[in-house]
Parts: sequence; structure tokens; C-alpha cells
Amino acid sequence: MSMRKISIAMVLAGLVTGCSDEGGNSADTTSTDNTSSASAAPVIEPWGYPLDALDNNTRPQDDLFQFANGGWLAATQIPDDRSGVGFSQIMLDRNEERIKSIIEDLKTKDVIAGTNEQKIRDLHASYMHGAVINEAGITPLQSRLDMISAIEGHTGVAQAMMNADLGSRALFGLFVAIDSKNPSSYTVYASHAGTALPDKSYYERDSERLTALRVAYIDYMEAVFARLGHTDARSRAEAVFALEKAVASNHWTRAERRNADRTYNPHTIAELEAYAPGFPWEQALEAWGASDIDEIVLREKESFPALAQLFAETPVDVWKDYLTFHAMAAHAPFLSDDIAEERFAFFGTVLRGQKAQRSREERAIQYVNSELDQAVGKIYIDRFFPEESKVLVREMFENIRVELGERIDNLTWMSADTKVAARTKLAKINAKIAYPDTWRDYGALSVSPDSLFSNAVAIRKYERALNISRLGTTVDKDEWFSGPQTVNAFYSPSRNEAFIPAGYIQSPLFDPNADPALNYGALGSIIGHEIGHGFDDQGSKYDGDGVLQAWWNEEDRASFNTLGDGFAEQFSQYEPIPGLNVNGRQTLGENIGDLAGMIVAFHAWERSLGGEEAPVLDGFTGPQRFFLGRSQGRRYKRTEESLRQRLLSAPHSPMYLRVNGMARNMDEFYEAFDVQPGDAMYIAPENRVRIW
Repeated sequence: MSMRKISIAMVLAGLVTGCSDEGGNSADTTSTDNTSSASAAPVIEPWGYPLDALDNNTRPQDDLFQFANGGWLAATQIPDDRSGVGFSQIMLDRNEERIKSIIEDLKTKDVIAGTNEQKIRDLHASYMHGAVINEAGITPLQSRLDMISAIEGHTGVAQAMMNADLGSRALFGLFVAIDSKNPSSYTVYASHAGTALPDKSYYERDSERLTALRVAYIDYMEAVFARLGHTDARSRAEAVFALEKAVASNHWTRAERRNADRTYNPHTIAELEAYAPGFPWEQALEAWGASDIDEIVLREKESFPALAQLFAETPVDVWKDYLTFHAMAAHAPFLSDDIAEERFAFFGTVLRGQKAQRSREERAIQYVNSELDQAVGKIYIDRFFPEESKVLVREMFENIRVELGERIDNLTWMSADTKVAARTKLAKINAKIAYPDTWRDYGALSVSPDSLFSNAVAIRKYERALNISRLGTTVDKDEWFSGPQTVNAFYSPSRNEAFIPAGYIQSPLFDPNADPALNYGALGSIIGHEIGHGFDDQGSKYDGDGVLQAWWNEEDRASFNTLGDGFAEQFSQYEPIPGLNVNGRQTLGENIGDLAGMIVAFHAWERSLGGEEAPVLDGFTGPQRFFLGRSQGRRYKRTEESLRQRLLSAPHSPMYLRVNGMARNMDEFYEAFDVQPGDAMYIAPENRVRIW
């Protein structure tokens, strides 16, 4: 799913938290079909785990992740067109092969105009017209560049920022999402925006790598302005970067932006204009498409006055250069190869360490899957998804729900009244598994085989209109905000629901024919993770109906925060790159979800045995295979540039810590592998974090 689509999904669901957003490539050579019957062999033989992935020179007591994955890590190279490779890319690549076959079939059929099949086929065709796209060069964008050039005054700048047809970058991001205080309704939110680098630290952190990256970013800007014929390209680039740096200086940190209480600040439009003067709010909202709203919710409230002042004080000509550059950068993937490659050289290679761009065919499939996700997903489910997997995963989900409920009952730090409320919330979590019952209607979207650029603009305007159309309607709790083939999982606190799409219900995370201990260790721990988000440091601020309100007593909250503080401090000690530690605060919610998910899934797996003893397979006990399953389900290798980006800006810890960092706090791991004092994975019992 593209970053734009992920953003749309997040706002529709209301502060979604995801299990993994990894990308990359895979050297896996297993079958591309996961539709086998329960009597068949697992996709990965002999019992769902590739034994050659092990590193038998490493003890699991010293490094579980390396023991489980070291053989694979040594044998696997990151392809030039990827910034990482691992478990998720196995599934993404498999999905792309399946989607490719869907598109190839549609090419041979007579499809009816206006149907999803026509839109899938023609969107792909428009992407594959490479010769036509290259011949057009920058021409498709020219009218929009002319629009920017004709801007007069700051009001015109603000209106251009919010214009979906222009598609540049805005200082403030506006979106419709579920009202956190009234989750049956939608409201308009505003967030600080305006920067292209992943996080404010990319503009401010003092390091040799980031200093070089900032220079490379200015170089890219200069190349864009030079392409447009400006002789003073460098000075324009430096001015735009200085503006972005000033914007970033007023942004909150990632850790601050996680706080659900601080990021809900409703204002009337009149109050907003008085609070953050200098930005023409009324005209901007009209250009965005919602001029008749009465209220808007500010997320990073304290940033707004300074950003509005910066807007007013920055010369119009600098803003016009800013809009010009970002219009070029945003549309580059839909323009000629030289323009696209120029963008990729920075955002792909410099920023993520990806040496080469993927082929046009691969990008076309990825784009169609992203922009028409449910249209593609309906065919995908009908053709490739085994219904038995949905049944088994729902059973797994309910086992995990029961186990978490019992663990809530036995907590020593939570009071009886809060336990009752927690149990109520747990019972109300809606499990959305595999695929939706009702599919999205794409009737309002027109797609042509002739112009990729025009299709991209049409899709952007369609998504904007769809988002705004939700205002004044009742939230549909049955709606899916992503395609079922999505390789990720989510929890929405405003909806109080967990999404486990079909894209995640496949090997190596789940295989109906694999050892159940592996399935629980891989997918089960993810299900537990998503349910656990309802009770993490932020998700726990929403009640069972999705209302942002206090339902814990003060003593329980204080006890929970103390446990979280210890966990954040523990993770902040890890240093994946010399000189760059994990941000324990930034990753706290995901870390709590990981730990809860692994513990609850382990005991749910034990529950599923019905009192029977798990067999020993190739010398591994059932509990040991559970931890191998978790390790396989987080197997990943990435470029240093990509790892650095994630450490600075992502909510998840590095993959090896999503295994080792959790296992070290689990008594079950110590028992499974007989971990003793002196082993590298050992933490004294009194120092292990025990939350759920």
C-alpha cells in the first residue's frame, strides 16, 4: 500500500496502529500457492520452518533472532531495487504474482466499461505506456506549474496548497476521520505538515550522515529547478530547504504525536483564526472542499500559531518555489523516466539505500494494487484465498481473546473495577478477518488507458471527495479501509476493532498445514499484538465503544505508566547503529503490543492443545517452535539507510528486537531454552517487564 493510501486508511479508521509496514525483496523460492487443503504438505517443508535458516553456531540463549535466522541472513542479499528483504516481501511478491495473473487474464477478456475489471485493466495499461509517457516529458504537469506561477498573494498560496487538482504539499494536513469523542460520527482534523523528509530530526540532528543527506536533498531540489530553466536554481533550492527546516522546527516529535489526549483539541473556525492568525483558514478550507464546517480538531495544537506566523512572514515567491518543487516531486512517478529517476535517486537511493528502481511492470502492478485495492482484492479472494484459513484464524483469534481475558482477571496491578471495564472492552473488540462482507464501490472513479498522469490526478481527487463525503454521515463499523490482500494488520481504537487481512494469512505467517506452534508464534503473536493495542499506553485511553475518555482509575494508570516507563528505558539502551539508539518512548506502544502479543499467543497455543503434549519435531519442542515461529515472522534484513530512517521516525523497533527484546522479558522463553544467568539473553526476574 502506498504511503498516501496508508494515510487515508489511518484517517478513515481513526488513529490506526499497524503491525508492520515493512517492504523489500525476498530470496524465498517456496510455492506461490497457499490454497492447499489440510491434508497437503506445508508451503515450507518439513513442518513450516526452513531448517537451513538456522545458525547453529549461535545459541538461542545468547541471540534468539540470530539462531533462528542467521543462516538465512548470511545467504540473503538485498536486491538493488529494494531497501530491505524479509518475511513481508515473501508475501508481497507472492501477491504481486497473483495480481499479475489477474491483470493478464483481464487483458484477454471483453470487460464492460465502468466495471472494476475495466478500471484494473486500464490503470495498468496507462502505467505501461512507457514510450508515450517519456515522449510527453513534463508536459502533463505544465498547466499546474503555470497555475503556481500565476499565484498572487498568500491567500492564493494557501488555496493552492489545499487544491486536490494541483497535488503539491501543504503546510497543514486536513482530513476527515472518526471523532475520538463521538466515534459514531466523523469530524475534520488538522495536523502540522509541510515537510518531505521522514521526521524533524532529519532537518535538525547533528550527524555526518544526516548532514550529507540534507545536502543531497538540496541537490535534488536544485536539479528540479534547473530542469525548469531557472539559472538561480541553487539559491532557490536553498531557500526552499531553509523554509522546510523552519517548518520542521515547529513540529512535534514522533513520541509527542502519539499522545491521544494532547492531540484532540476541537476549535470553531473563528477560534482557530484567532488562535493561529496569519493563515487564511476560511479560504483554505473552501479550497480543500469543506467550507461549511463549524468545528475542526487540531492535533499538534501548540505548533499552529508559529506555523501560521511563518506562513505569513515567508515571501510569496518562496512559497511558489516550494509548491513548484513539491508538485514536481509528487508527480515524478507519473512523468518521464528521467524525471522519475531523478526523484528516485534521492528518495530511493539516498534516503532508503535502494540502489535501483523496480521495473515499470513491477511498479505498475504495485500501483494498481494500491489504488484499486478492494477491486483487486475481491478477485484475489475469490481466486486465491482458502476459506479454511479464515475459519482457523478466527478460532485462533478467539483463543487469544479468551487468554487475554483470563490474564486481565489475574493482574495484580489492576483494580477490580478497571478489570470489569477492560473485560467489557475486550469482549467488544470486533475481529475483521480475511476480507469484508461488503466491497467498496468505485463507481465515481473514471479510469482511462491513455494517460497515467490523468489517472493519478483523478484518483487523488476521487479519494479526497470520498473522504469529505463522510462528513455528516454515521460511521459504518463494518467498512474496511484497506484491501484484503494488504500485507499488514491493524487496530483502530476509535472503532475498537482488529484487522487481520488475508494478505497476512499466508505463509510464512500462517499455513493451515504447518505446525500450530509456528502459526501461533508468527500470526498468533500478531493477533495478540493488535488486540493488545487496545490496552497499550494510548489505545487504553479509548473505552470499549471507541470513546476517548478515562476508564481506568488513577492508581491503575499510574501503575501501568510505571511499567511502561521501565519498558521504554529498557529499549532505549539498545543501539542498533553505533551512536543511534532505539527511542523507547517513540516505540513504546508497539513494544507493549509485541510483548502482550507474544505472551498471550503462547498461552493461547497451549490452550489449543486441549491438554495434549506437543510433539518434538527435529529436536525442537513445541514451546521452542513457538519462538521459532515468532522469529520467522519477523525475519528481515535492511540497508543501513533504511534502518536509520526507521530508528529516527518509525513507531516499531528493529525486527531483531521485536524478537529478542520481547523474549528476554518472558519467563516462557527462559523455560523453553533453559536460559541461565550468564547467557546474553538473560535478564534477572525482578528486572523483566511484566505488563499483561
